[in-house]
Parts: sequence; C-alpha cells; structure tokens
Amino acid sequence: MPFIHVTTWPVKDEVQLINLHEDITYAVYKNTGAPLDKISVVITEVPPSRWSDAGIPGNHKEFQTKSRRKTYEE
Repeated sequence: MPFIHVTTWPVKDEVQLINLHEDITYAVYKNTGAPLDKISVVITEVPPSRWSDAGIPGNHKEFQTKSRRKTYEE
C-alpha cells in the first residue's frame, strides 16, 4: 500500500513532525481510500550542509539568494 517518503531539513519542533505525519496520512487516505493501517510515512531529516539547491549548500551564508540562480554566470 502507500509508502510516502519526505526529505526535509531538520525540524526543531516534534509537534510539527507529528502533525506532518498526520496531515500526509490524511491526504493519502482521502485521495486514495487506502486503509489507514496500510499507509506508511517516513520523514528523513537532512542537515543543511548535506543539501544543496543550484549547487549551493544549504548552510552557505548566501543560500537564500545564490540557490535561486538559473545559470553559472549569475
């Protein structure tokens, strides 16, 4: 049955993770009709230093702007 794997940066609030599990499970249940006991959700937390967008590591001080680049010339 459904197996959902979410990868995200570390979440500091455990309640947020619990709510995320529940919300994802509900969305899958509502949209597929799969039995609740057959829906598995795994959340993997990846440190920013091990994640990059546009080749810029998430822990780079200018990640917010540099990770939006479209070409290497920017």
